[in-house]
Amino acid sequence: MAVVHESYAGFHGIEYPTTTALPPASPQALRNFQALRYGLFLHWGPVALTGYELGWARGDKVPAADYDRLYERFNPQKFSADEWVRIAKAAGMKYVVVTAKHMDGFCLWDTHQTDYNVMHTPFHRDFVRELADACRRGGLAFGVYYCIADWHHPWFPYSTPYRGVADTPVKPTTDLERYTHYMMSQLSELVTSYGPVQCVWFDSMAGAHWPEQGQRLVAFLRALQPDILINDRAAVPGDYVTPEERIGRYRDDRPWESCMMLGTQWSWKPNDTLKPFPKVLRALIYCAGGNGNLLLDVGPTADGVIEPKSVARLQEVGDWLARYGESIYDTRGGPYKPTSYLASTRRGHSVYLHIFRWDADRLVLPALPRRVTASALLTGGQVKVEQTATALVVTVPPGDRVKPDTLVRLDLEGSAEELAPIALPPEVTVTASATREPAAKYSVAFAQDNDPDTEWSAPEGQSTATLEFTFARERTIKSVKFEESTRPIRIRAYSLDWWNGSAWVHLLTHDKIEYWLNADEFPPVTTRKLRLNILKMEPTATVSELVVEDVER
Repeated sequence: MAVVHESYAGFHGIEYPTTTALPPASPQALRNFQALRYGLFLHWGPVALTGYELGWARGDKVPAADYDRLYERFNPQKFSADEWVRIAKAAGMKYVVVTAKHMDGFCLWDTHQTDYNVMHTPFHRDFVRELADACRRGGLAFGVYYCIADWHHPWFPYSTPYRGVADTPVKPTTDLERYTHYMMSQLSELVTSYGPVQCVWFDSMAGAHWPEQGQRLVAFLRALQPDILINDRAAVPGDYVTPEERIGRYRDDRPWESCMMLGTQWSWKPNDTLKPFPKVLRALIYCAGGNGNLLLDVGPTADGVIEPKSVARLQEVGDWLARYGESIYDTRGGPYKPTSYLASTRRGHSVYLHIFRWDADRLVLPALPRRVTASALLTGGQVKVEQTATALVVTVPPGDRVKPDTLVRLDLEGSAEELAPIALPPEVTVTASATREPAAKYSVAFAQDNDPDTEWSAPEGQSTATLEFTFARERTIKSVKFEESTRPIRIRAYSLDWWNGSAWVHLLTHDKIEYWLNADEFPPVTTRKLRLNILKMEPTATVSELVVEDVER
């Protein structure tokens, strides 16, 4: 066990607060953050020596005692902070967030609070320092990921994932107050010595049931740097929402940022499969179209290198942004809310239509309350735009349509940014066998609204339930992911059926679920309906989102 150093009140001259008041974020800092739209997430550390998932591999793929000694062999001699920044800039990214401390407790900077840090590796260089300085030289904003959970630290209660009070052993050395001071000391180091820091990207898992702790951390960070941004994973609302591995819903009431993996795990994995270029590009466009950001994760190797295949995929997006970045950077989402076939962005007097699919010879949209004075097909070719009192009709010859995104710019007579958002017809309807009261709070519609803060819930005391999803068009589906808002999860067994046009056909069954509902992949099925049968739930199931992934078009 690495040595822990106690550092109490007065670190860097800042007293540790006990207040639960949440000072608001700077409006200008939030606007600056939203204008960037696209950032690089870096999950890295000694775990790259194994190729397994950062943090989660401890005690699972790698025995905890062996995992905790990986740092003794960590020596990434090929690491160059300037090269990583060059890659990010070529990809069109505008900010970087790095895992300063993940839930394994290892620290990638020269912290004075514990010896379990990068300065005690053969590498013996302050990684966070070098990357922060390189970002400033390169003109990129810099943020730090900091996990509230710390399975390695003796004062943090848990040494494994939190599975519920009855199922998770508590360390005999637990002292949550001392651990909170430890975190404050580390956060003070990061913000005062490596700043200015754009954001502290908290992650928690365990710890989400301690909102008072999160409130103290937010107040403490605001005292250190008033314009710092803090995400929503410290058991308090924070400044922006962070949906994970999916696109957030359209919202202009609060900033948001989807964090997504380029590959199939957050840290480096040998021979990993990367998301194809069209999927990455659509994720970025959908985020901008929903008025959010995309934080795309890449896991460097143990040598300190971002793999060439990852660089090439990032470069594809960068090349696209070099041509069409005006439709992404410094834009607002809308006015049309995103659908499977369309996303739109706007800036000044212009609206950008990102058209992903043509279901007819022309695209018919609800009318815009502004006259279109000019139009252009930015991806090349001819576009015809017709306006009536009830519709906006966009026609592009088939030969001028481009996959994955045909991009049309509309110039309006007047501000595009002042337009109210326009909802398009829903593409899925959801029904439930029963819903908890009050129905307005637990509506079944919340199971498909792209909002992790809303949820459908079954009635209390009910052990089974059924949700049926009907799509507006036939879809070819290859995976489904169910998300619950509670931890530990309450759905303990379920099955999934698909409609073949005349009858329900069984697709899969999970009769034992331990902790996490991962995406289920299966041979593609083409259908208009899916049915989720919850076979067992304890005590009452909730579904915050059904995420359906279509076969690439």
